[in-house]
Amino acid sequence: MLERLKPFRYVALAVLALLIAAIYLVLSDEQPKPQAKATSTTTLNTMNFRPAPKIGPAQLVYKVDTADKVVFLTIDDGAHRDPAMAGILKRNGVKATFFLTNSYVQRDVDFFRKLRDDTGSVIENHTQTHTNLKGKPLDQQENEIVPVSDTYSREFGRRPTLFRAPYGNSDAVTLQAAGEAGVKYVVNWGSEIKNGQIVFSGPREFRPGSIVLMHFTANFEKDVTAFLNQARANGLTPALLTDYLR
Repeated sequence: MLERLKPFRYVALAVLALLIAAIYLVLSDEQPKPQAKATSTTTLNTMNFRPAPKIGPAQLVYKVDTADKVVFLTIDDGAHRDPAMAGILKRNGVKATFFLTNSYVQRDVDFFRKLRDDTGSVIENHTQTHTNLKGKPLDQQENEIVPVSDTYSREFGRRPTLFRAPYGNSDAVTLQAAGEAGVKYVVNWGSEIKNGQIVFSGPREFRPGSIVLMHFTANFEKDVTAFLNQARANGLTPALLTDYLR
């Protein structure tokens, strides 16, 4: 009898071995697996990559593409302040775009807020310290642009959508840094007014969509007058950039 059952012993042993192997596999799957080492990849991504610009790189413009008979006065920096400036702009019906440097703004925030409100003008970004941005790395350019937009948003209740690079010097990095601040356009110019005289970089006239530069100086009234005389001679009306660059 035992001799006849002997072959079945080997079958039973084989089945038992398979059961033990199955139990081992189940238990090993339930054990917590060690985490893959991602330190090097994470570090690499943090060091070598930056988030995409908030709205994409800003667009560089020298004029506004429009057939409307309008011209745009932009006034830079804010180094010189005079309470008479509001009256000069209001009396002549001029709404201007103020590209203000924050180091000047912080000397008298209320002055620029009142000037904007009294004239219906707009305040935009012109860096923290008026440094030449061209050629500087992204982090340095962002430090000159992004915190200024943050500050103007708090101080003036509106985040700038326009930016002007000091001296008109910008590069692709500037456009990216401006985009990080929420800026849509980096604005240059086609002519400049100094001491009551207009310096043209192209045709010696204003044309529809021309952007004109002047500064906050002691010659403020003389420069505004020169702007108006030329605009009238060319049959153009002053307008706000933000009504066209949206």
